[in-house]
Amino acid sequence: MTPHGPLEQGSGLLNLLLDVFGMPVVVRVGTTLVRISRISVNETHAVLELDSAELEVAVEDLVLDTITAAKVRVAQPAEDPPPRT
Repeated sequence: MTPHGPLEQGSGLLNLLLDVFGMPVVVRVGTTLVRISRISVNETHAVLELDSAELEVAVEDLVLDTITAAKVRVAQPAEDPPPRT
């Protein structure tokens, strides 16, 4: 998560979460924390709207992590399959 100035005071559920926890509410995308910018609530569910700039960075990190993991798998020699009995 990138450092930001003071969080703007909002209203509704997000403001309640900020009051309860005393700090910004975030979600994890891959290994990156992304701040929730808004929460929309209706009868059946709540939608967490993520900060778009932070989400962009998180997705880039996730793609790079996936590419790195794929390269490591390809670089490792294939293991012999276990013998059938």
